[in-house]
Amino acid sequence: MTWQKIKIRKILTESKVPSDSPDPDKRITVKLNVKGVEKRPFENGIEGGTKYYIRRAGQFIYGKQNLFKGAFGIIPSELDGFESSSDIPTFDIHEDCLSEWIFYFLKQGDFYKSLEGLAKGTGSKRIHPEQFFDIDIPFPSREEQQEIIKKIKSFETKYDTLQSELKLQSELLTQLRQAILREAVQGKLVPQDPADEPASELLKRIRAEKEQLIREGKLKKEKPLPPITPEEIPFELPQGWVWCRLGDVTLKSESGKSFTCEKYPAEYPEWGVIKVSAISWDAFNEKENKALLRNTQPTLAYQIHEGDYLISRANTEDLVGKSVVVGKVSLNVLLSDKSIRFLFSSKVDKHYINLLNNSSIAREYYKEVATGTSDSMKNISREQMYSLLIPLPPFAEQNRIVEKVESLMTLCTQLEAQITTSQQQAEQLMQTVLRDAFTNPDIMEEAELLGEEKATLFETEQLRLF
Repeated sequence: MTWQKIKIRKILTESKVPSDSPDPDKRITVKLNVKGVEKRPFENGIEGGTKYYIRRAGQFIYGKQNLFKGAFGIIPSELDGFESSSDIPTFDIHEDCLSEWIFYFLKQGDFYKSLEGLAKGTGSKRIHPEQFFDIDIPFPSREEQQEIIKKIKSFETKYDTLQSELKLQSELLTQLRQAILREAVQGKLVPQDPADEPASELLKRIRAEKEQLIREGKLKKEKPLPPITPEEIPFELPQGWVWCRLGDVTLKSESGKSFTCEKYPAEYPEWGVIKVSAISWDAFNEKENKALLRNTQPTLAYQIHEGDYLISRANTEDLVGKSVVVGKVSLNVLLSDKSIRFLFSSKVDKHYINLLNNSSIAREYYKEVATGTSDSMKNISREQMYSLLIPLPPFAEQNRIVEKVESLMTLCTQLEAQITTSQQQAEQLMQTVLRDAFTNPDIMEEAELLGEEKATLFETEQLRLF
């Protein structure tokens, strides 16, 4: 089966009904990435000389500057009578063409992205109706359009259901990760061993170690930490554990330096300065850096090495105070002034401190003490880091906890990979169905059956994660 192709101008007519009394609270905007048409948030300000036009439900609409970024759609009934400027034109559709036919044509295979070359102008480029009208579109009968769109929507419903389920599984996986950390730091993840040296004795030996280093001039005496009050203690500890503060197990800490950097990341053997994003996502990412300004000598004291424990002192509300234990380092990277390096006593496992610091206990603490007027940039002081409450287990149990957590997190990562693969496969299948609808209609039925088969496969084999 083949269809004739026509110019879009034959089925679209630009609508230019001016608004006699423009209303700032009745404005339309078109979201990017084919996310639909919606009411623009009300802006209470002085209206300029922009002319607005009345738009009607069922009209096709697009943004001149962002059509190739997915800014197009069909005006829904609840926005009937709303307005937009000529920068967001609308079009009446010929009675022989369904509005969804144009919508899905632009969406299939991300066809809209190929339209970037049509944009004209200097500065902000735009795709004007005259350029848009010259696009060729397959044009079957209205009855054929209805039949194909019905099949597309049927598959789209299954696709949306599948993606919703995958999103839920992803959210549950995030909760599972936090539950693992919570159980770990409450002593519920591995059994206690009465033969382990109690953490209270461990603390005594750490204090003695620090005092000896101070006497030898290798450490500076620090200000005493505040005593732990009963009101601070969030839960009861198992036998052999003890409450302390991060400063109790810290030998020393140091912040980085504010270096002048280039805008691009460093490549070996260049030197780079890490961004906070290098330590924001549970694993050290050395590629998140900015190259040191050319002809600037690096301060080697700030070089980051494998095994370093780093905390961000400045970040968003959700990420400030996040930490990592640095893995293998292949680039020359330096500590920034927004990150702190901690050196702990060898009598504590820094990997245990790291999982505690990234658990909900620490996250809630940092949110409470962080300063800054904007959620996008909060700060915590070194003193606040030192005051973080630590449920400290015996050293041998710390090791067992870390081993168990790493094992469970590996499983979570595998489950996460399954979810990602399922999401990608579902998206690819959706695009295949759309593409075939416009290029190979004879196999639409086959694609729909394949979609049902794939959806069933995902549901039975990949979604039962918990």
